[in-house]
Amino acid sequence: MTEETKTRLLKVVLRVWGVGSILIFGTIFTGYAIQTPSFRPGAELHWLVWDDLPGHVALMLSGIYLVWAVYTLVAARRPAAYSSFLDFTMWVNIVHGLIMIPGAFEQSYHSKFLTDIPWILLLSAAIYFLRPRVSGTDSAAVPPAGAGRSQAAR
Repeated sequence: MTEETKTRLLKVVLRVWGVGSILIFGTIFTGYAIQTPSFRPGAELHWLVWDDLPGHVALMLSGIYLVWAVYTLVAARRPAAYSSFLDFTMWVNIVHGLIMIPGAFEQSYHSKFLTDIPWILLLSAAIYFLRPRVSGTDSAAVPPAGAGRSQAAR
C-alpha cells in the first residue's frame, strides 16, 4: 500500500472516529448535563457509560473526549502535521483499552467488548498502520525552536 493510499485511509478513519465520537460523547455529555435518569444503573442507557459517575466527573470525561474528537477532525485534514497528536492518541487509547479489558470482566460490563474497547483500540491500530512515517528529511521542514524571533527577543 502506498503512503498516499495510507494517508487517504487514515483521513477517512480519523473523520469517521471524530464524527462518531462527537455523536457518542455529545449524547453522553448532554445526558449527564440534564441529569437524565437513563444513565443510572439498571436504566435503559446505562450500557453507554461505565458506572454511575458522581457530579462533574462524567461531564469532565465526556467533555475531554468531545474536544479530542474535534482535534481528531482537525488532524484528519493534514495527518503528517499532527503526528505528535496522533502518536499520543494512539498510545493513550492503547493503554486505556488494555486497562478497560479486565474492568469489563470484573464489573460484568461485557457490552464494552462491543462498544468502548473496540472503538478506541481500532482507532489505535489504524493510526499505527496508516500514520505518516517521519523521515530525517521531514524534520528539516520544522523550524528550530526560536526561529523567526529577533535577537532581542531571544
